[in-house]
Amino acid sequence: MSAQDIADKAGLSVTLIRRLLRTAEQGRPVSNIARTTADAVQGIPIPVRREPGSSPGLTNTTEAAALLADLARAGWPATILAARLGVSASAVAQVRDRCARLHVDLALRIRRVHRELISLDPVSQGVRAADAARTRAAAVRRAAGN
Repeated sequence: MSAQDIADKAGLSVTLIRRLLRTAEQGRPVSNIARTTADAVQGIPIPVRREPGSSPGLTNTTEAAALLADLARAGWPATILAARLGVSASAVAQVRDRCARLHVDLALRIRRVHRELISLDPVSQGVRAADAARTRAAAVRRAAGN
C-alpha cells in the first residue's frame, strides 16, 4: 500500500503517514505517536493477497503483436479489434507495434479473437471494403518497415 492509500483508509493526512514511514525506514527512534493516530493506522485491514493463478500478470507482446499483425493483413481494422477486445484502438496499436509488456488476460483475449476472426472475411462481417483495404495496405507498409 502506498502512503496515500494508508492515509485515505485511515482518514489521516498523507504528510503524517509519510513522516511515520520515513521514521521507520531510516532506523530513527520512533517518536511518540498519538493513540488515535496509532489506532487509525492499525485498524486498516491488510489487503487480501491474490492466489498465484488469479493475478493477471504481464507477458511479452511478441505473440500478441504477431496475431494482431496477421489480423491487419487479413483486413481487420484496429477499431473493430479494439471493440471486440474491450480496449481502445490506441491500445491495439501499441501492442501491435510491440510495446514492452501487456497483461496476460489481454494476450489471451487477443489469441481468442484471432482464432475467431482469422478465417472470416472482414467485408462479409460488416467492415467497409475501403477500411479493410486501407488496413491491409497499412499492414504491408508496417511489415516492409520492420
